[in-house]
Amino acid sequence: MNWKLDIGSLQLTNLSHVGIAVKDAEKTAIMLSKIWNIGTPEVFDYSPKKSEMFYGEAFKVRLVFIKFGAFPVELLQPLDNKSIWSKFIAEKGEGIHHVALGVSNYDEHMAKMKKMKHKLLVAAEFNGEKWCYFDCNPGGVVFEFREEYKKKV
Repeated sequence: MNWKLDIGSLQLTNLSHVGIAVKDAEKTAIMLSKIWNIGTPEVFDYSPKKSEMFYGEAFKVRLVFIKFGAFPVELLQPLDNKSIWSKFIAEKGEGIHHVALGVSNYDEHMAKMKKMKHKLLVAAEFNGEKWCYFDCNPGGVVFEFREEYKKKV
């Protein structure tokens, strides 16, 4: 097959993590630790302040970061019924929710995705870094863009 593909204007970025929506992060981490040596996960509850929310509804979620060697996984346990993760679990059950890419050019990614009419699900700031989720179609993939690398000027 010879598909005629476009040449995108944005540079491919680094995989930050894969996000998995779960009902109980502790039980999931314990199950994973019975199979693999995952070390000690980083666990904290996150609820952005109103000033940190750029798009979407306020939410509460428990975040659990686990390293599978060099492969990072984020477990997301909704702590309310308003978050996109609680809606995902209600509609589809537990499972892979998104693929996160660490970017240095967050604003360019945001503008490109909006221009292409992909649906913005949520956008906020965490520890001074912007992040957002886009539901991309066709393909059905939710991408998160995380401002992990500040662009050098």
